[in-house]
Amino acid sequence: MIKSIGQVMLYVNDTENAKNFWINKVGFKLIEELVNEYEGVKYFSYVIAPEEKSDVQFVLHSKEFVSKVSPEVGLGNPSILMSSLDIENTYNMFIKNGVKANPIVNVFEGKVFNFCDEEENYYAIREVK
Repeated sequence: MIKSIGQVMLYVNDTENAKNFWINKVGFKLIEELVNEYEGVKYFSYVIAPEEKSDVQFVLHSKEFVSKVSPEVGLGNPSILMSSLDIENTYNMFIKNGVKANPIVNVFEGKVFNFCDEEENYYAIREVK
């Protein structure tokens, strides 16, 4: 039986740039650096998370690498909703760090805003109390 979700794979064009975005602008932590080699070319993947002991981690993989070793894998970005205890503070930090974010809106379940990474992949954050 499945107990939890451990990692979410994010397929990106530039893993180094994506790592820098998530760490420097969003505030995630680098958990692990992985090196894959295929046909003599090294590809770096990065395990990142909001906190070192997070239950769920993102793994940044190169689209080029994944398409070569697993061509059957869909490379589209999943729709991910994250949570924040203080959405205004999170939003203001993102704006200060140059993250492209839409304004906070009120929806039936509370406050939420979305933002995109530097490859125009969108994510959302909701406030939890």
